[in-house]
Amino acid sequence: MKSTKEIMKFAFPAIVENFLQMCVGLSDTFLVTRIGLSAVASVSLANTIIAVYQALFIAIGTIVASLYARKKSEKNSTQRQELINSAVKLTVLCGGGLGLFSILFGRVILAFFGGRGSVLTLSYDYLALVGGTIVLLGLMTTFGSFLRADGDSKTPMFVSLWINIFNLFLAAFFIFGLHLGVLGAALGTFLARLLGTLFLYKKTKSARANRHFFKQKINLELIKLTFPAVGERLAMRLGDLLIMVIVISFGEKVFAGNAIGESITQFNYMPMFGIATVTVILVAQEFGQGNFDHIHLYIKKTCLLSIAMMGLIGGGILLLSFPLSRAFTQDMVAVKSSMIVILFSFLSVWFVAGANIYTAAFQGIGNAKLPFYATTFGMVVVRAGMGFLFGHYLGLGLEGVWCGVMLDNLFRYLFLKLRFKKIHQNTKAHLL
Repeated sequence: MKSTKEIMKFAFPAIVENFLQMCVGLSDTFLVTRIGLSAVASVSLANTIIAVYQALFIAIGTIVASLYARKKSEKNSTQRQELINSAVKLTVLCGGGLGLFSILFGRVILAFFGGRGSVLTLSYDYLALVGGTIVLLGLMTTFGSFLRADGDSKTPMFVSLWINIFNLFLAAFFIFGLHLGVLGAALGTFLARLLGTLFLYKKTKSARANRHFFKQKINLELIKLTFPAVGERLAMRLGDLLIMVIVISFGEKVFAGNAIGESITQFNYMPMFGIATVTVILVAQEFGQGNFDHIHLYIKKTCLLSIAMMGLIGGGILLLSFPLSRAFTQDMVAVKSSMIVILFSFLSVWFVAGANIYTAAFQGIGNAKLPFYATTFGMVVVRAGMGFLFGHYLGLGLEGVWCGVMLDNLFRYLFLKLRFKKIHQNTKAHLL
């Protein structure tokens, strides 16, 4: 059984990569604050929809890495090549479809979620370019999954670092040098991802699709395993979109402040995502070997590690919430709104960590459906429903909305914990 030190060593590259991925959106938000609050709101609105696309590719990448590692261990080169072709084809189809959707229906979707006037125009410009070429993000995720399954976790991490550097300098040049505004931020992101895609493709020498990959029939197992994982992540993004609709009704300044707060608090969740990835692998290994006691110890360890690291980062951000928020904007309504988000993010650390670790544990034992059901109910009914009730009906405003968010995380944590304990006990009793 791995020690806490070994778990952290295993999780560290994934944690750093998550941190670097978060910095891409944060740097765009930070740069456009120099243009105005309308620019901040527009980039935030577009990125909320792009986050839905990203969730789909992360789910595909997780399943691809798992299946690729299995095929590699079986030393079946034919099946491994078929999986590579299937994964790249699925990524291209999904990315191309989402890109076309962004260009043709992006304005309608943005308007539906509250975009008006200049915010609608600017957010569509950003979505049409970044969302229209989202296939690049998909290919980066898939290529990175191949590399990690081959034992190379450093290359995706360093590529993410260089993407952030390229994006920051390119976006700054386009925004302030060529005065392209929000479109300049989008151009920087597009070019940085293009460079990252090309570099990762060059590195995947042993895991490249052949020239006939599009004729390959997509692997049925890949689709079957991906569906619940995609559904769970999309349900989470749907909840975020519904919350965004509620928040934007409070006004542009509150919405901008909420966007700034969410951009800052992304760092709270950075350790959790990396450790959750490790939890899936560790639980799956122990479940396959019938080591039930080890499963509970791993869940306890990874949960406490997540809480400790998230609490440390979240506590530091909370103490610096005012100067951090003021670094993005001088508008006090937006600053206050940002500080509310930071406070509730810190208060929810235990529940968020627990919900995500138990979701990972369920996926590790091959049950991805229950987390999907729990997330869908929690996001739509608890988060959005309670957020609207507290925020509008009881007049608590943004604080009420974030009470709904915290209740959703509490519900999913308790529900998944109790269900996992019951299912695990039943399985253990059956096998013994």
